[in-house]
This record gives sequence, structure tokens and C-alpha cells, in this order.
Amino acid sequence: MKSTIKRFIITFMVCTMIFSLAGCGLFDSKAKVYSRYAISLLDINYKNISKDYMTLTGVSQKDAEAVYVANMDYQAHNLMNYYGVKEVDDGTILSEFYYLAQSILKNAKYEVTDVKNDKDGNGYTLKLTVYPLDTLETTYDEVVSYIEGFNTRVDEGDYNNTTEVDYETEFAEGIIDILEKTADNPGYMDPVVLEIPIQPSDDYYYISDEDFLKIDKNILYIRENAGSTNSIEESTNDNTEAEDSAE
Repeated sequence: MKSTIKRFIITFMVCTMIFSLAGCGLFDSKAKVYSRYAISLLDINYKNISKDYMTLTGVSQKDAEAVYVANMDYQAHNLMNYYGVKEVDDGTILSEFYYLAQSILKNAKYEVTDVKNDKDGNGYTLKLTVYPLDTLETTYDEVVSYIEGFNTRVDEGDYNNTTEVDYETEFAEGIIDILEKTADNPGYMDPVVLEIPIQPSDDYYYISDEDFLKIDKNILYIRENAGSTNSIEESTNDNTEAEDSAE
């Protein structure tokens, strides 16, 4: 096969699942419930912690698990897109990036540091502090060196007689090996403080797709000027609504 040069692709495709189901009746203050809801939404998406999410939204364990699985699947695709890895086999490469995404994102760090009632008295805004994971940043130079070495071998014709599956698998395994070194013991970049409105909708409340994407963008730090910029179709994420029954 004629091998192609590898590069960074810095645009991530981001998407999460939606389960528009009613939440359970609770007696906590709205501020406390909204804070719990935001954290539970992040916990289920990134850490597969489901107890509070199930309580607040009323979903089953199976449905909560589906949210996590779907998000990890998308995050695996995100990582593959970022490093220019193609899905050309029977799913083995995707599976390895799925488990890599799990290893990285289970360390996601965030907290609600304030909850304010909006001036009109009808809504609330959360001050959410996110500590971006530095896994991609601390491995950046090593990955660049690996890609440059790989491309040198491409230029020299080392892969001219290699199948596409073997070629992509070898490249992917090299990336995975580098990232796995720090996946379980990451550091964090400087905290980012986000203001996240809680959106009321009749008897329900939720975090908008746009605001969730803003949170997701800061969970894992990505160097903005990395490599080349190729456009990737971006999907919007959807989030579970919870019943606004708190007083």
C-alpha cells in the first residue's frame, strides 16, 4: 500500500447521549439539587458513577450505563481523530482507544464552588471549577517525536508492502503506549472557572448542550496550535433533564 503521512488533527468531535426522563421528587434546596445534578451529570459521563444521577433523573442503572458507554465511545473516536488514527480493522483499534479514554477520563476533576440565584429570581447559575487533565500535554513532545519517526519510515518506503490494517494498527499502538504511561497518574493544568446556567423548562431543569460542550472542552487540555487543522464534523451533545421539584 502507499502509506499516508500522519499528523495531529486538533478539532474534536464531541457528543453525549440524551435521556429526557423525569427526575424524582427531592426536598433539598434548589441550589443544592442543581449543584448535585451538575456533578452527577459529569460523574456519569466521565467516571461511570451513577447513583446520584439515577436519583435525580429517575433513569435505570441500564440507562445510566448507556450514557457512560456512549460518551466513552465518542471520546475514543475523539482521540483517534486527534492523532489521525483510522478505524480500518474489526474494531480492535477502537476498543483500545475506548479503554484508553476510560483510563484518562476517570481522573476528570471538577467541583461546583458557588450557586447563585439569577437577578430575575427564576433561574440559577453554577460556578463550576474544572481542572483540565494534562495527559495530552505532558505526552505532546514524545508523541510528536514518535509521529516524526513514523513519517520518516513512511518516506523511506518501509510500509509500501504493508496492509492498511497493519499500518494503522502499528501507528495506533505507538500512540497508545505513550499515552498509557501517564493515563493513570495525570496532573492538572490551571483551573478554569465556568459559569453554567441551569435552564428551566416547565417542570424540568437541565444544562444546555452549548454549556455542556463548554465543560467538556475543558475536561482534557488540548494545545490549540497542535499540528494541522482539519475540519471534522462536530456533533452537539445532549443531556438528561431532571424534574424541577426542589423548593
